[in-house]
Amino acid sequence: MPLSPSPSPPPNATAAAAALPLLLLLVCASSIAAQPLASSQAKALLRVRRLLFYPPALEPLRGAPDPCALPPAPALAVACEGGQVTALSVLGDRDPDAAWRAALPASFSSEALFTTLTRLPALARLSLVGLGAWGPLPGAKLRRLQALQQLNLSSNYFYGAVPDGLARLYSLQSLVLSWNWLNGTVPSLSGLQFLEELDLSHNRLGPAFPDVGRSVARLVLDDNNFTGGIPAGVSSLGLLQYFDVSGNQLQGWIPSSVFALPALRYINLSRNRLAGQLPATTACAEALAFVDVSANLLTGARPPCMRGNSSARTVLVAGNCFADAKQQRASSYCNPGALAAVLPPPQGNGGGGQGTGKGREIGMVLAIAGSVVGAALLIALAMVVVLRRARRQRPEATILPKSPAATPTNKADGWKAPAKATQKIITTADKRHASQAARVNTLEVPAYRVCTLEELQEATDNFSSSNLIKTSPLAQDYNGQLQDGSRVLVRCLRLKPKYSSQSLVQYMEIISKLRHRHLVSIIGHCIVSDEENPNIASLVYLVSECVTNGSLRSHLTEWRKREMLKWPQRVCAAIGIARGVQFLHNLTAPGIVQNNLNIEHILLDKTLTSKISNFSLPMISTSKNGKILSETPFAVHEDNDIGSAQNAAQGDKEDIYQIGLILLEVITGKPTESQRQLESLKAQLSEALTEDPDRLKDMADPAIHGTFAVDSLSTVAEIALKCTTGDPSDRPSIDDVLWNLQYSMQVQDGWASSESLGLSVKSQA
Repeated sequence: MPLSPSPSPPPNATAAAAALPLLLLLVCASSIAAQPLASSQAKALLRVRRLLFYPPALEPLRGAPDPCALPPAPALAVACEGGQVTALSVLGDRDPDAAWRAALPASFSSEALFTTLTRLPALARLSLVGLGAWGPLPGAKLRRLQALQQLNLSSNYFYGAVPDGLARLYSLQSLVLSWNWLNGTVPSLSGLQFLEELDLSHNRLGPAFPDVGRSVARLVLDDNNFTGGIPAGVSSLGLLQYFDVSGNQLQGWIPSSVFALPALRYINLSRNRLAGQLPATTACAEALAFVDVSANLLTGARPPCMRGNSSARTVLVAGNCFADAKQQRASSYCNPGALAAVLPPPQGNGGGGQGTGKGREIGMVLAIAGSVVGAALLIALAMVVVLRRARRQRPEATILPKSPAATPTNKADGWKAPAKATQKIITTADKRHASQAARVNTLEVPAYRVCTLEELQEATDNFSSSNLIKTSPLAQDYNGQLQDGSRVLVRCLRLKPKYSSQSLVQYMEIISKLRHRHLVSIIGHCIVSDEENPNIASLVYLVSECVTNGSLRSHLTEWRKREMLKWPQRVCAAIGIARGVQFLHNLTAPGIVQNNLNIEHILLDKTLTSKISNFSLPMISTSKNGKILSETPFAVHEDNDIGSAQNAAQGDKEDIYQIGLILLEVITGKPTESQRQLESLKAQLSEALTEDPDRLKDMADPAIHGTFAVDSLSTVAEIALKCTTGDPSDRPSIDDVLWNLQYSMQVQDGWASSESLGLSVKSQA
């Protein structure tokens, strides 16, 4: 069913819905609490109750011998582990109002409250909703809660700025501060790489648009004071599902590629001052179910994917100046500057000669109005020409700042990159422990679990040959269906004989962390022991999600069966591949490399999100003769799909080479059948880039003609050539590849906007 608009729910109703996932987590966590709560922790909870003036929700704490043993409820839930409080959820009954009638007494101190909470250092989930708390948020105290993963302080009376200390809670996954009185600029949250949800709605924050990391899936900023345009960086949030910036003061063009974000389901841009035309080539993500651009200053015609409602998508456009929609305003409303120029200033009644005076005044006004309108059209046309020339000559000046750390180029290889191609991310991602890095991008992936052999036998019809997909002497892949109806892929791998079942526990823990939006996730495993020696593991079954919408190649070539991808969708898919590879390279030390990035192994789900299948598995570190070695526990390394320590030093560069091959096919729509054909294609592309841009357009897949900016296409072509350089040491890093692809998407957005500007000027002329 499509999403439909509805009035804003009461603050506490929204908060209660937001607190439900936390409550479910608390139910699970409370069941594993084994140790009694430390007395200092119990005292801290009682002090919190006193500082909040004994709200009814905290009444169960009074006289409770062990707060951890309290049954979880919507109003109060406490979870503990190892004798420490790990989660606290309190839902009060003080709905905030403009008159502050529900606020706590004047003696309340937010500083004292959060000082007390710092005595709970293991606190990972904190929700204090609808309690009448007020005052500034003490950043120094909040910063000390380094274990926090979820923080919900909605429906209170907190005021002042969002403290910088929140930007240093590096484990934070969800931050909800909605329905408060916060004001001022939001600090940069781009360093919170695990942040998946940010809800700052119904405050007074602004004017700068918040800077967030690329893991954000839910971004809710409605009813604030944000100004300026929607940043182009929003178009690079490939995991974004829910985007609401309604009720602000945003202006300028809408980056058209934001509607094509692969995971996007809900977007609300209403009640702003967004202007201009949406390009006719604007594409909407397949999963997009709700679009609201009403009450803006949009003109022209709606793009095809926003023309009316359907069973799969609701589109609201009222209150604009669209030429092909109902409930629209007059075109002059969306061009207030021209309207102000035409209207004459107020005149006093002078006396004699009134008739001739009015005639002269009307004539003068008409003459001035005609001159102003004509001059405005000439200026607009001049701006289009200047912007296009500037974009061709110096696109980096308007898209992204040049990084001080540029990748040196090898002049001997004959590859000449313009300024934009040498720009890069300043530093590479740090090597992190798998348990931290794997928190990124795991929305909507089934929970990992240990399976029984009986379950897998039932799922595969006792490993029937009819379900066998691929086989080799030491590995087999099967189609399967679990009891809940979900389709899975079951891979059987043989182990080297030296590994015991117990020694594999830690390794399988790492396997369970391979969760990313752009990987085909492993969702379970089963270890089978040797029949003759039960202490030795002989087989491992890995259970993966099943992606059934075809490969990237099928979407490039099988136009009769698949949706043909336009250029923005192809770049989005490439960005997803690069993000998945970046995750693998930086998940463990050493990184997971040699990932068999064949384009047939790049799958697209129903939202056209790209997912890497058949990626390598991490190594096990062993010690031999005083040296630390890395090796795979599996007895097979075939088709490069399991992973090996051999050539691991250059394994990351092999992945870069494979990405380059994928990019070449994304551009041309054709696979390269041989090395000779590849070298010929590279030579033609290199010549077209340096001598004849029109030839580059002719080399592009005919299916994408008219949907790409030449500069965007050339950026991808340049990085593809660099990726496929013969010398591995000359190939770029995965961070450089990702940067250039994101840059290409931003250039594409700029081109789409300028094309719309040109059409708008022509229509007015």
